[in-house]
Amino acid sequence: MRTTSFKSRAFALVSTTALLATLVVAAPANAAATGPTCDGKTPVQTCTGTTSDGAAYKMVVPATFNGTVTIWSHGFGSNTYVPGYTLPIDSSAQLAPNGTGDNGGNAELIKYLTDKGVAVMGSGFSTQAWNLDEALKTNAELVGVFKTKFTTTKKVVAWGYSMGGGITQAFAEKNPELLASAAVMNPVDAFNSQTKYFIDMLWLLKTWFDPSIKLTGYAPGLAGDLQMLGDGAKYAALLGALKAGVATGAWPTTSSTSAKALAAKGIPSRSALLMIGLLSGVSTQSTSFDSISTPGGAAVTAWPLAYAPALAVLENIAGMLNYALAGARDLETKMGGVWADTQKTDYAKQLSDEDRTVFNAGLGGNASIAGMLSTLVAANPDAPRIKGDAAALAKAAAAYNHTGKIKVPTVMMIGQHDPIEPAGIIQRYSDLYEEDFAAAKAAAKKAAQKSGAYAAPVRKLQVLWSVTPKTWSKFNADGTPVSIANTPGAGHTNFTMAQYKLVIDTAISAAENGNLPWSGLQLSKVRKAKGLVIDRDTLYPWMKYYSK
Repeated sequence: MRTTSFKSRAFALVSTTALLATLVVAAPANAAATGPTCDGKTPVQTCTGTTSDGAAYKMVVPATFNGTVTIWSHGFGSNTYVPGYTLPIDSSAQLAPNGTGDNGGNAELIKYLTDKGVAVMGSGFSTQAWNLDEALKTNAELVGVFKTKFTTTKKVVAWGYSMGGGITQAFAEKNPELLASAAVMNPVDAFNSQTKYFIDMLWLLKTWFDPSIKLTGYAPGLAGDLQMLGDGAKYAALLGALKAGVATGAWPTTSSTSAKALAAKGIPSRSALLMIGLLSGVSTQSTSFDSISTPGGAAVTAWPLAYAPALAVLENIAGMLNYALAGARDLETKMGGVWADTQKTDYAKQLSDEDRTVFNAGLGGNASIAGMLSTLVAANPDAPRIKGDAAALAKAAAAYNHTGKIKVPTVMMIGQHDPIEPAGIIQRYSDLYEEDFAAAKAAAKKAAQKSGAYAAPVRKLQVLWSVTPKTWSKFNADGTPVSIANTPGAGHTNFTMAQYKLVIDTAISAAENGNLPWSGLQLSKVRKAKGLVIDRDTLYPWMKYYSK
């Protein structure tokens, strides 16, 4: 489930007292568990109910049930509901990935599983947005409910994407005894890392381009929701201004005093935009911009060095803005105050040596780099840092952070240039697992010295990278770029039905056989799914949280 809580006019400035006076929002009430109530239909029956925390769930069970059931964890949704500006909060049961226009899970994919004799289940969770801790409890309870109702259950396969991918990984870390395997798709990173990614991007945009953005310290309740939507309108406006100024280098008129000083020194806004992407970890390739292709003519050199990376960062930020801002607002409500703190962040250290070199021209050279970074130091009163509330920080510190340990056979899939969950998230999992696997091999060899028999460890992690074409950018006759959607390997949860089927088939095979499939047949299936590769030599940078 992608974010569906904002309408296209979600970022219109809404702060009228009249609207406040008419809003009535019902909070979800927790109640005793209900169900499962089953309709008894054949060849597939449907069962519904609620868990003890009030989460609605659904189970779809074929008459040919073979003992394997999948449990789906859906993606990020907002807890903000402002009639006329956001869509109602969706807490309906989710069973599988959604296709275009779907809600609750793609019907073709659900049928694909039940035709195999595999049951499917999932909930809507009791709360939305960053709900990892709550979702873990719901999922553990739901597995118990299913096993009690369907006593021939043998294997449970967890899967999910986006926020649900993070939930699935955490579920496998905390409750491996409940699962036979897992399929983790473009997961959110650990709480500390994922939230830093979002807050850095939002703070940097605010600091340089529009200091009037509030970002933190929102009012309680609906008034704060309206403030957040007002911020959204400002972010959208400055992104529009940045896009219009890419060629000229013009800065938004709302820019800070420090930013205007940078502009006066001849530093173009596109360099600042690129710097924001590099400091926060946003990919410099996107659905429309490959950073290689050029429109030719006078721009043949400048385009890939300066323009394309900045425009890619802009497109990626636009794709993640709703998630980041709604998430920041939701966490402030959840933690009871300002939950982030950037007082000690050293942004200069977040610009890697590689990025300084590769993007030197796009950033305007060393003097320009130094000038931009100098405005982001904590001592600059024109760039006030975020100061967290002690109680809120303590509550945030108690949120679950992924360990990265692979405890059950797991298949992972992610796009190379997902703007919301960068490839570095799964790169970290892969790197950590390679360390564990090397240690397991060393231990097995040591044991063999005593026993005389070598028992090779079995790999528990298979990573499928959704890769982009070699080039994909296109240009109009006048040299202006063409907007492109659904480029493979770019965008958020941009997977095909064939790829989803491959992932869940791989996880089910691992559950039923005890091992991930590594045969030539599996590699053939990966090729047939198109756009995927298995590669253990990838080197995507980890999230910026780990660079400290």
